[in-house]
Amino acid sequence: MRVTLDDGVLVVVLWWCAVGVAGLQGGGGDGSAVQGGPPLKPQARHVEPLGGAPATGGEGGRVLGRTTFTRLIDEQDCKEDIHRICKDDVRNNFAVLECLQNERRDIREVVSDNCNHLLWQYKMNLTLSGRIEELAKNVCEGELKQFPKCEAQTSPGHTISCLTEKLDQIKDERCHQYLLRLAAIVFSDIRYVKDMVDNCRKEIESFRCGRVDHIREDQRHSQGYTIECLTNHAGQLDAPCQKQILRLSELQSDDFHLDRALFFACREDREKFCENIRSGEGRVYKCLMKHKMERGMSKECMDQISRRQQLTVQDYRVNRGIVRACRSAIVENSCRKGSSDDTHEMKLSRILLCLENALRQGASIDEACKEEMLAHRRQLMEDYKLSPDLMMACKNDLEKFCSGGIETGGRTLHCLMKHTRSHTPSRRVSDQCRRELEAVVKESDAGEDWRVDPVLHDACLPMVESTCKDVKGGNARVMRCLMRHLDSPEMPSACEAALLEIQYFVSRDWKLDPQLHAACHNDAVKLCNAKRDWADGSSNTNVQRGIQVLPCLFRYVYHPKAELKLSGNCVQEVHRVMHERAAYVDLHPEIEMVCMDHLAQLCSEHTGPGEEIACLQDNLEKLNKECKDVVSNYTEAEARDTGLNAQLTVHCAAAIPQMCRGESQHGSEDGSLMDCLIRHKNVEKMRSYPKCRAVIEHFQLITLKDYTFSLRFKESCQGDVAKLCSRPKPKNKADVIDCLSTIVRNDILNDNNHQVSKACRQQLRQQLTQRHESINLDPKLQQECKVDVKRFCRDVKPGKGVVLECLRSHKKNLTRTCHEQLFVREQEEQHDPGTDVILLTSCREMIQQYCHDTNSEKLLLCLKSYKEEPSFDGNCRAVIIRRLVEQTTDARLNPELLRACRRDMAKFCSALFEKERTTSTELNGLLTECLKEHLPGHKLSATCKIQVTAMVRSAALNYKLDPVLIDKCKDDMNVLCPDYLAEIGEGHMEECLKLSFDADKIKSEECKVHVAHIIETQRADINVDPVLNEACGVDDSKYCEGKEKGYHLACLLDVLERNPYGLKADCLKKLRERREMYNTAMKLTNIKTMGEIFEHVSNSPERKYFILILITFVGVVFVGGLFCGRSTKRYKLLKDR
Repeated sequence: MRVTLDDGVLVVVLWWCAVGVAGLQGGGGDGSAVQGGPPLKPQARHVEPLGGAPATGGEGGRVLGRTTFTRLIDEQDCKEDIHRICKDDVRNNFAVLECLQNERRDIREVVSDNCNHLLWQYKMNLTLSGRIEELAKNVCEGELKQFPKCEAQTSPGHTISCLTEKLDQIKDERCHQYLLRLAAIVFSDIRYVKDMVDNCRKEIESFRCGRVDHIREDQRHSQGYTIECLTNHAGQLDAPCQKQILRLSELQSDDFHLDRALFFACREDREKFCENIRSGEGRVYKCLMKHKMERGMSKECMDQISRRQQLTVQDYRVNRGIVRACRSAIVENSCRKGSSDDTHEMKLSRILLCLENALRQGASIDEACKEEMLAHRRQLMEDYKLSPDLMMACKNDLEKFCSGGIETGGRTLHCLMKHTRSHTPSRRVSDQCRRELEAVVKESDAGEDWRVDPVLHDACLPMVESTCKDVKGGNARVMRCLMRHLDSPEMPSACEAALLEIQYFVSRDWKLDPQLHAACHNDAVKLCNAKRDWADGSSNTNVQRGIQVLPCLFRYVYHPKAELKLSGNCVQEVHRVMHERAAYVDLHPEIEMVCMDHLAQLCSEHTGPGEEIACLQDNLEKLNKECKDVVSNYTEAEARDTGLNAQLTVHCAAAIPQMCRGESQHGSEDGSLMDCLIRHKNVEKMRSYPKCRAVIEHFQLITLKDYTFSLRFKESCQGDVAKLCSRPKPKNKADVIDCLSTIVRNDILNDNNHQVSKACRQQLRQQLTQRHESINLDPKLQQECKVDVKRFCRDVKPGKGVVLECLRSHKKNLTRTCHEQLFVREQEEQHDPGTDVILLTSCREMIQQYCHDTNSEKLLLCLKSYKEEPSFDGNCRAVIIRRLVEQTTDARLNPELLRACRRDMAKFCSALFEKERTTSTELNGLLTECLKEHLPGHKLSATCKIQVTAMVRSAALNYKLDPVLIDKCKDDMNVLCPDYLAEIGEGHMEECLKLSFDADKIKSEECKVHVAHIIETQRADINVDPVLNEACGVDDSKYCEGKEKGYHLACLLDVLERNPYGLKADCLKKLRERREMYNTAMKLTNIKTMGEIFEHVSNSPERKYFILILITFVGVVFVGGLFCGRSTKRYKLLKDR
């Protein structure tokens, strides 16, 4: 980039400079302008003091005559000082002046007043000379041929001005050094720069940078003091003065000697840090800036370097390094578009953003330019004072949170970043400060290279050197590696904090992640209204748009329309970014922005990885609509992609490969992994990972708040829910499950076609299994049974269905509301045993062995058919028997009986059947008992008869399958048959009671009646009486093989009458016992008196029905009597007439 100098302004500066040096060279010594350069021809000088007055030096100072060659070393006023300070380096006046100027910033501190007066008068007189052009032409002859325009004009100072304009293109070292040494004279005193005084007079006065009126040589000043003071206020200067300052700063940028304030402040630091760095081309500046924050750097030098950096921020051309290295890149990418070469205050941020944009678009930029960009980006992150807008916006925040900004090395900037992340309003920086921080992070592009941020670099260096040592820097590769290992035990806490503070801002502008931007640029422009250019000026301040692009892209990851889906690379990058940020809610600005108040109020104590998101999910019902919506959307995404669940990712990392390897394969984002973990939550291996199990259960609890949080359940049942459960609208997932399960159960009970789709029923089964597994996942049962659980199941740990089983075992003692809810859960499990966690857990091996291909709804029926196998597991058999006993307590718990006997129930047991439809708890077997009573009369339908016969036979073998028997005969069993109380499956208890009945030993009348009913029921046929069937099986085959089912017992009784000795002894004995029992039972059940009628009705399972009939009959008779009586009376009256 050319440095353009205005002939009307800065040319004068250089002209005076050139004149001064010409005078110096004219003062002779060896007559050489520059060491090693060609000899300069001595010229006679007409040198007069300023204002035409003769100059005198001290008391005896001689007059500097019109044609006198003044050699400073020969002047009495300065001779002693020059020899003392400069030793033997007195070749010419140029060398003497350089020596004296470089000794001390205020020359009065090292020379006498007379000498100081002489030097000042000498330099001022030299500015009147106009023949320096000839000397410059001798030194820079080749360059003038290269740049012919530089000698085309004859105006004083034009040649020097033009050459200085081409300074960075001049290759000849002698000419280059000559021009630099000219400038050193001018920059030592503002009074040698006439236009600077004219243009900056007001600013010099207002900022107290010196006095410009009545300039006298005895006014105290230091070299470059006024220029330094003005540069400190560069951002506040009027345009003409600012233009002068920036031009001077550009000239100074080539060699640090030219910035007199910095030169004197950093002389010792230069020797310490940059001893071997040759001056020129900004090399010393660059070296000092590199070491600016090191401990050995003096504060004075640090302040001066900061001043230069602030000027560079105002105009990038103040830094020679970036001008040289990036000249072609700036031109090729039109980074100065819209501004002329004369325009100053071309901000560094604009150039950096332009070049970064070019890199994002694939432009080729030299490595040297990239290095310069990296250095300047690091400087912006290193020193917040380089960003004046930030200093102003964050002034109060710096005082409040960061000790006034005294910390260096980027720590103050990170202090502000830390307080930007706070969710507590009183601990959070102002919005204007936050916006300026966002601007600095973007200008420095801190998310692209970890080396840009000195705090991050120092904190994460050990981690990078160990974990990320093979990762190449740049393009956010190291940042990505650090984010992947954020939860690693080796991650230093300081590195984690600094990394998250940078990522906080990166997450608020998707463009600051270079890999995401490269992969998703086209999709973001097409689908999310993103700006096409990385550094688009119109979008830089639109924070909202930057925040919304990533959530927008994430929504399109799973879009059903192929034409709206993201590209493969973009999908991968979106997933990568979402997974990396999953643990921290403030890295999800779309959540944090709308949930800030809730985070402060509800989650202030939950700030660990993943805890804030989990806290918001736990308090979902307390959130406002906007916050609830975004948290709900994120939770739905978690169900699909477990990588978004930070706690699960950490705590289940070891468990997933062992139990869900297939589901964890790359690309498995359909919710299958979460489903797999839920299925394996209670397996033996999971005991080694208690935290993983806890995280899984937590997610299950969260899904209860909304059924859409369960991905597969939502996808399978969304249509069914909208169709069947919309009125009233379900409040949560539990309501949806209750609605759907009730519809499924009623369809089964009423023998209707299923209204709920098959896919939904399959998912519903999984949901029911989950809530049966843990009472914590069943909010309604948990609420209704809270007291009962504390009373009966206090020591039972929730999980594996044990609390539900505990409540079952205390069913008779439960509160009414708990009992009702429990009965609903029992129905769910009986209608679909695949939801019975205890059954599935206890019978896992038996299911695999005998019922592996059986439908879930037929599982209990299958296991029941194999339970008497010798190899059948005892624990499994015990669970099956408990479920079969449960079935006998209510027909609604026996789906097979319900299907087979629905019409029979309505026909023969209508009152109980109707009651069963309305009651919320079991009828304790009354309806099944009614069916049994109709078995001997062969009234039941064929399908119902099969089911009832099987029930009677099962009850004969296992008395626990007869709930009425247990209820009526409990005391008699304890007294008469105590040896058989623990027996299961051999039928001895019922046989004992029947024999006791026959011997009239049963005390309880209710028990007698019930045993009599059992005996009468078993008259239906021999196979209903297992003991008799076992004793007479051979004789049955012998005498009754061709008989119809239901008539084998009658056949055997006929044989007993005709040919008793043709029967086997055991059969003969049992038949005689049964005949006596039948007669005894008949006597008890036959109605002889009104008392027997009353007793029979009282003990009948349909006693209420009979009472209702009796009352109805009496009512009809009464009404009829009233009607007939009135009619008879009227007839008599008519007859008497």
